Amino acid sequence: MRVLPEHRAPHVAAIAPLEPFARSMEATFAHSARMVASGIDEHLPDADTLLACLPPGALLGSAHSYTRHLVYADPLERFSAMLLVWRPGQSSPVHGHRTWCAYRVLQGTLSERHYRWSPETRRARQTGQVARTAGDTFSVPAGLQHIHALGNASDAIAVSLHIYGVEPASIATGVNLLVDAELA
Repeated sequence: MRVLPEHRAPHVAAIAPLEPFARSMEATFAHSARMVASGIDEHLPDADTLLACLPPGALLGSAHSYTRHLVYADPLERFSAMLLVWRPGQSSPVHGHRTWCAYRVLQGTLSERHYRWSPETRRARQTGQVARTAGDTFSVPAGLQHIHALGNASDAIAVSLHIYGVEPASIATGVNLLVDAELA
């Protein structure tokens, strides 16, 4: 069972006057993620140019899990760009995000399952699903407002570009906020 950290440390009391500020900051960070997604649409090269950034053989993926390939690291460590290669049947765990994320499907189709967090059960419940096809761009704010899982339910390899608000050394631990999901 995954243990999800509380939103604040147990020894820190909620200070009511700061709650509106905290909600405002959440909205600001969500807006930032949408702005990054807009930048992907406006300024990134075509899919073939991005796919050419993959090392030789990377489009084959891995039999064990989807693979991540760093294709850009901001020199000021504000964000990182990764190409993810998904073989048929591979998927991410159910997760929220520790930082903002924006992504675009470059090749194939990904299935995105949406979840809603329940503070009472401390689990996420699936609320829907959508197909993301080549060219679709989406943004995800930090936190538990947008819990999802991405996967490749097709019979062909899929590739997506993900921009994360972390430096490359933090990709493994600083992006996904894993949560338990209720069984359907």
